[in-house]
Amino acid sequence: MTEDKKTIKVLVIDDHPFFATNLKYKLASHNYEVIAAKNGYEGIIKAKETQPEIILVDYIMPEMDGIETMQKLNKDPDLKSSYLMLYTSEAYPQVVEKSLKAGAKDFILKTTPFEKILEKFEKITGEMESEQ
Repeated sequence: MTEDKKTIKVLVIDDHPFFATNLKYKLASHNYEVIAAKNGYEGIIKAKETQPEIILVDYIMPEMDGIETMQKLNKDPDLKSSYLMLYTSEAYPQVVEKSLKAGAKDFILKTTPFEKILEKFEKITGEMESEQ
């Protein structure tokens, strides 16, 4: 008898839907459910509704940028177990530093090969499981 693997929820907060759609397609066969939000406000609502294990936040977005979004997500006690990451096209040191101060635990470039993203996600979720 095989044990069913838990589906891992990944929330992608990005004003460009291509990135969330691409991840959704690629991660589906690896037991990940990708939820998309087009801005920080929608992302905060969806994070509270879905309680994702991993949250990727774009840096540059209209209305509420990624830093403010991460600060709000990080302050929410219901989301403390979510692994918050900056998801950006360019990781300038000052941007990474700001995101870490806002509550991000790591960052990932949008140009990162899928295999590396999957490897990082599996490491994160493995660490989460061992903490429980």
